[in-house]
Amino acid sequence: MDIAKLVRKAKKGEDEAFEQLVGSVRQKLYRTAYAYVRNEQDALDLYQETIYTAYISIKKLKKPESFPSWITKILVFKSIDFIRKESRHFTTDNEEIFAELLAHENGDLIPHSMDLSEAFKFLNPTVKTIILLRYYHDLSIKEIAAIMKYPEGTVKSHLNRAKKELRPILREGYML
Repeated sequence: MDIAKLVRKAKKGEDEAFEQLVGSVRQKLYRTAYAYVRNEQDALDLYQETIYTAYISIKKLKKPESFPSWITKILVFKSIDFIRKESRHFTTDNEEIFAELLAHENGDLIPHSMDLSEAFKFLNPTVKTIILLRYYHDLSIKEIAAIMKYPEGTVKSHLNRAKKELRPILREGYML
């Protein structure tokens, strides 16, 4: 069913429509939460908080077709807040989760996952978030800019710089 129709139904209080909306983004939300906190229970907690926040706030969603990026934005901010509150840092020691995320969605990347996980060790958390939103969630530059509260040019610059940094690290044959 059309996302915009489901959102309109969910705004009217139809719980089944909201459940279908969440079902369409469930795996990506959990994997994104896990990429931030590296702990299954914390990721589940963030996922549940995100769903709850989205449920009580769905009437505020102005563009029904933007539900996936809207709920992802909620999750990203909740994850960042969680990390700050828990005095945890986005680790760069073990970045296999990013390679797993990309490999899971794009079967052709599986042979390159080790190179990709190694390459992510060299990126800062902001750039990792932008890459995750762009290449895993398939968000546009405009959507990423809105989520991150950066100008579109800044997002483009971060992506271009990251690509330049990653190219020499990644094996020949894999290009971002």
